[in-house]
Amino acid sequence: MNSTNRNQTLLVVEDNPDHQVLLRYVIQRSLANTTPIFTDSADQALAYLNECIANKVTPPKLILLDLYLPKAEYGWQFLRQVKQMPAQVRPPVVVLSISREEDDIAQAYQLGASSFISKPIGEAQWLNYFETIRRYWWETVVLPNQ
Repeated sequence: MNSTNRNQTLLVVEDNPDHQVLLRYVIQRSLANTTPIFTDSADQALAYLNECIANKVTPPKLILLDLYLPKAEYGWQFLRQVKQMPAQVRPPVVVLSISREEDDIAQAYQLGASSFISKPIGEAQWLNYFETIRRYWWETVVLPNQ
């Protein structure tokens, strides 16, 4: 069965309510059969992931992480903790950040991020980004236990 035909979850770690609204919209438009799980802190996201592991529930297909929650240290800590999870239950993490700082980008990859994307400006660019995310993460990449 093609993974685009199965209901998948997407964990979104975003503390900005306006960005959450926009992300809900583009996920609904671009990622059919995907259930977004929104958390507004790294602690909530880790609790959700640990609950998935404890209850033997399929983890999210992907995590979208706003790096500044509201401080970058919260994002760094989240990446460190996700990196410690067993590979078969560890979803890839895509950092979505307003930052374009080379240090932030390098640190994110060093701590285990699978991708780093600078947040787009307008709705059309968001939709374009999510079409690319869908094609790559849902249709191209093969992940463990998927």
